[in-house]
Amino acid sequence: MSKTTSGKFFAIKTTIGQENVVIQIARLRINADKLKIKGLLAHPGLKGTIIVEAPNAGIVNTVLGSMRHVRKVVFGTVDLEEIKNLIKVEDTIIEYQVGDTVDVISGPFRDMKGRIVRVETDKKEAVIEFLNVNFTLPVTITTDMIKKA
Repeated sequence: MSKTTSGKFFAIKTTIGQENVVIQIARLRINADKLKIKGLLAHPGLKGTIIVEAPNAGIVNTVLGSMRHVRKVVFGTVDLEEIKNLIKVEDTIIEYQVGDTVDVISGPFRDMKGRIVRVETDKKEAVIEFLNVNFTLPVTITTDMIKKA
């Protein structure tokens, strides 16, 4: 993405897991045809979606419209503030350790307590076993769904 933006931002729906493939093929098309697309963004938090910075939707449709793994170009533009929220750096990183007691704050297990069995920091996931249940069932959830008790 460029620092000074004169283009608009468009959301493109893709096959989940194929965002980087779409971006690589789009870059080849952009360079070959010398099109005026300024930036492509695949954010890990936006599964199945890429953001394209371009002067207009016509150029986006030319490059990505008939590409494999592209489902559709979302109607309208994406606000710059939404993109800034995606790429901001988080200042607080909470470290979880094996044995920590946590509360689940979102998802299907909301309001349950658990104990961390394993932590995968590179994936931001934790394996927890729930407390106060009749059987132990390890469940893998993302660390943004839990907080220390």
